Amino acid sequence: MTATMASPNTTIVLITGANQGIGFEIAKKLATEHKDYHIIMTGRRKQPLEEAVSSLKSRGLSVEPLILDVTSDASIAAAVSHVSSTHGRLDVLINNAGISEHAFDNIPDISPRQKWAIILDTNVTSVAMVTDAFIPLMEKSAKVRRIVMMGSVMGSLTCRADKGHHCHVDTYTAYCASKTALNMLSLHYVIRFEKAEGEDEDGKGWKVNVCCPGYCSTNLNKFQGLKSVEEGAVNAVRLATMGGEGETGSYSAKEGRIPW
Repeated sequence: MTATMASPNTTIVLITGANQGIGFEIAKKLATEHKDYHIIMTGRRKQPLEEAVSSLKSRGLSVEPLILDVTSDASIAAAVSHVSSTHGRLDVLINNAGISEHAFDNIPDISPRQKWAIILDTNVTSVAMVTDAFIPLMEKSAKVRRIVMMGSVMGSLTCRADKGHHCHVDTYTAYCASKTALNMLSLHYVIRFEKAEGEDEDGKGWKVNVCCPGYCSTNLNKFQGLKSVEEGAVNAVRLATMGGEGETGSYSAKEGRIPW
C-alpha cells in the first residue's frame, strides 16, 4: 500500500500500536468522525497491520499503514523519514503501544529482571524515543500540536495509596510502575512546551495529555476488561482533536480527571 500526500488542511495523526485493540479503535473513530484527519496506523508486524488498515480503507476512511517497532531506534528513524518525505509534518502523536505482564504468559523461562526491563523499555523509554524523534516534524505543523499518552489509572500514586480504591491491591507491579513513570515523562513534555496560555512564540500551542482508556477488553489484559474498546477510545479522540482552548497537562479518563 502506498500513501498519497495529504492536503495542507488535513490533520496528520500517527498512532503507535494501531493494528488492534484501543489503538485500532482510536484510528477508526478519528477517521470516521473527522473526515479532514489522515491517520497513520503503525504496528510491528506487516500482515496484521495491513489487514487492519484494509478494513478501514474499505469503509472509505483516510488511513495508511506504517511499520514501526517502538523498541527499535532504526525502525523509529525509518518511520520519521517516511512521514517527513510523505507528509512533511505531523500534527498529532498518539503514543498507544504498550505491554503488560501478560506479554510473557507463554514465555516461562524469562526472568523477573528481563520482564521489568522489557516492560519499562516498551512503555516508557520507547515512548520517549518516539516522541523525541517526531517532535521536529510536529514543530513544522501550523496547527495545534497534540501529544496523547495512553496511560492508566493504575499509574496514579494517589489511587494506589488509597486503601478504598480498586487499584490499591493491583498485582501488575511492573506495568503499574511503568505507567507512573509515563506520567512523569508526560509532565516533562508539558513543561518543555508550556507558555502563556499553552502557546509558543508563534501562537501555535502544544497540548500534552495523559489518557486512561479504562479497563477495556483487549489483548493487553487477555480480554478480561469490563469496558469495550469503543468506550476506551472516546477520551483519546477528544484529546487528539481539541483546539487551542483545550487543556494541557491533564491526566484523565472518559469520566473525568484522575489524581496524579
